[in-house]
Parts: sequence; structure tokens; C-alpha cells
Amino acid sequence: MQETEQTQEQQDTARELAGKIMVYARDELMISMRFLDRALFRMPLIAADSVAAFGVDGETMYYNPEYVLHAFKKEKNACTRAFLHMIFHCIFSHPFQYEKLDRECWDLATDLAVEHVILDLNLQSVKLERDGQMQRILSRLQKQVPILTAEKIYRWLCEHPEKAAEFFREEPLFMWDDHLKWIPVKETQNQDRRNDSITTDTRTAMIGCHEADTGEEGEQEEIDEALVGQRQGEWQEVSQHAKTDLEMFSHEQGFGAGSLLLNLNAALRDKYDYGEFLRKFAVLGEEMHVNDDEFDYIYYTYGLQLYDNMPLVEPLEYRENKRIREFVIAIDTSGSCQGKTVKRFLRKTYSILKSSESYFERVNIHIIQCDEKIQRDVKVTTDEEFEQYMQDVELCGFGGTDFCPVFEYVDGLIRRHEFQDLKGLIYFTDGQGTFPERMPDYQTAFVFIQEGYSIPEVPVWAIRLILDEEDV
Repeated sequence: MQETEQTQEQQDTARELAGKIMVYARDELMISMRFLDRALFRMPLIAADSVAAFGVDGETMYYNPEYVLHAFKKEKNACTRAFLHMIFHCIFSHPFQYEKLDRECWDLATDLAVEHVILDLNLQSVKLERDGQMQRILSRLQKQVPILTAEKIYRWLCEHPEKAAEFFREEPLFMWDDHLKWIPVKETQNQDRRNDSITTDTRTAMIGCHEADTGEEGEQEEIDEALVGQRQGEWQEVSQHAKTDLEMFSHEQGFGAGSLLLNLNAALRDKYDYGEFLRKFAVLGEEMHVNDDEFDYIYYTYGLQLYDNMPLVEPLEYRENKRIREFVIAIDTSGSCQGKTVKRFLRKTYSILKSSESYFERVNIHIIQCDEKIQRDVKVTTDEEFEQYMQDVELCGFGGTDFCPVFEYVDGLIRRHEFQDLKGLIYFTDGQGTFPERMPDYQTAFVFIQEGYSIPEVPVWAIRLILDEEDV
């Protein structure tokens, strides 16, 4: 009996000490990274035997007391590093896409991205002995994926499984937390949490934190999607606050935050429906078709009765629809904007344009390839011509970039009555060129692929649209 009491007393002491270590880790981060104040203090710290080391679900941060003591004894900064690792997962929205992606690739991609950001910050309070080894691995990865965000790493891992194998072998170096905590399953039994205990005074938002139940082999978890959306929305507010404070903090103190800002921008960037965007360029036109919406059946049937099968009102033979009729697609084929991405953009645009609700049976679409001058202009008027162009398309040019020649060329087409009512020009580019000073007579949009650290501003008269590669 005395031995049992002593064991329980030792466990309680260990939990208390582990809790103090986690609070110490949080305070260490707060000293050097005050722009993370809301993120650091948002979640309660829970001592949990249900995780092997650490875990976070967006509402609660879990830690295994025994592991915390062991890790802290081995390397003082280990728990501080794990704490920051989990905070970055949350502010980058990594847990909130988990159930929709290949989990094996997303696990590795998010851990690599987070550790890259941490190494880039070069903070003394989170340095580890294995940092040099991780840096060498990330340097090799950066030769394949120049911009190390989780989304771009994930795409590369999925598309290059053979090359990705070497990075999967190194995965344990980058792992800190149990990603199964990212799956908020619906309310079931909570027996796994019987021994979990709160070790700080932060006790908010406890409802809805459940263990990830993988169920029997082959079974799928019942995901609480509403809870995922709620958590993501709350963390986006936290991320926006951190981004605003970070921009001021890094400016004042010369803080190296390039990778951190890049990942924050990726997490906060709005997702756009390219198809919906393209439909905004639609123009009003007439199409021969019975317009049932504007036809009054009362007058029609009354005329049949009164004048012996002679209607008073005939149905309208046309109706107005918003359809894309005349359009220009300008493709920047300069040295920095070429290859399969351009072709994917053309195919994406084509697939939207050819839909039955998008354009008239006969259209007038000019596809212009250009760099510092006009390289090629192909006119298509039917679905068949568009299909033939897509099969035979070859990019040409690859020189410098100047946007002005395209606008001058299109203005010339208008003067020659090539267009009757041109309303839209969409310019696919990397943005590294000279913009026209004069606003054209038609709506213009510059479309960028999110590849670099910054996207240039466009003239006030133009629309700027930023897409991910998967959007095209």
C-alpha cells in the first residue's frame, strides 16, 4: 500500500514538473516572439497519456509528462521547439485540411515546412543538436521545391514518389506531434481522456476536444466537419494578428522572418474560383430562344379564346444571357513564365469557355503569345478550332517582358473592327514587366501563379488575381 502511494505521489510530482516545463517553454517563446501572443496563450496545456509525445488539435495542446521530462533532461530546448512547432502548425492552418489530403504526404510536408521556418528564424531558445542535419536535408529539398510551403512540398511529394522516398526516410527527424489529433471525430466515448489533466490556468474551449478514433481496420473516422471549419476560422484571425504584428516587429528589429511570412501569406490567402472569375467577363448578348420568363400565358390563352386560335401575344424569340462572346487571352512567354504551367492555364481556361453556359455557339477569342513583343495571335471561333489549337499549341518567345505591346495590338484590332464589343482581356504572367499607363476601353485582369515571395501590384484600372498551381 505504501509503495502504491509513493508511486502515485511520484506520478503527481512528474506531472507537475512537466507542466512547469511546458509553461516555461511558452514563456521562452513569448520573450522572443511577442507577435505570437494570441497563439501562444490561446490553448490550454493538457497532460495526456494518450499521446506518445505531443499533440495539438487547434483547441488544446497535449503533452505526455514522461516524454517531456525525458526530452527536457536530454536537451533543454526540446520542449520549446515542440511548442513552437505545434503553434506554427495551427497558424499555418495545417490541421484543418488533414482529412481531405493524402495523410502520409501531408504529415511530412507540414513538418518539413514548419521546421524550415523555425531554422530560418535562427532563435537561440529553440536550437537543437540535430539542426545542422535537418538544414542539409532541407537544402536538398529546396533544390527540388524552391519555395518551402506545406502546399508546394505536398504537391511535389505526391508527383515525385521515387524522389520523395529519401525524405520519407528522414521523417523522424522532423516529427514532434501526433497529427491524428488533427482529426476532430464526432462525440463518442472519452475513456482515453480519464487520465488527462489541465496543467495551466487556461481552461477555455474544452468542449469538442476528442481523441482521434481510427476505429477497426479499414474503417473511416466520422469527421466533425463543422468543428474543423470553426477552428480554422478562429485560427485565421489569430494568424492575421500574428502577420500584422510580425511585419512591424521584423521591421523594427531586423527579424529574419521571410519564410514565416511566406507561410502565413499562404495560409491567409483567399481561394478564388477561376471559373466564377472568368464568368465576370461575360457580356450581354441576344440568343434566339423562347424566353419563358418574359412570356405572359394569360394574354396568350385569352387571345386564343377571343379570336379563335389567334393569340394576342406571341412568345419572345430571344432572351438575354450573360455569355462570353469576345475575349482576349494574353500569355506571357518570357523566360520566367513558360512550360507546363502555361499550358495548364490554357487548358483550364478552355474547359471553362467551352461549357454550354459560358459562351455563344460562335465566339471571337484571340489567344496572343507575347514577351517584349507579339509572338503569335491565334483566333478561334468554334469549339473545334479551340480544340485543335490546344492539341497543336507551341509556346514561342521566351525573351523579356513588356505588357504595352499587347494593349497596343488589341487596340489596333478594335480599330480594324476585329471586335464588335470586346469586354475582357486576361493576361497570364509572372508580373515582371512594364504596365501600360493608360486605362484601356475593356476590362483587364492580370493573373499570377503564387510562386514567388511577392506578387507585384497592378495599375488601379486592372484586376489582380492570384492562383495556386492546383487552381489551374
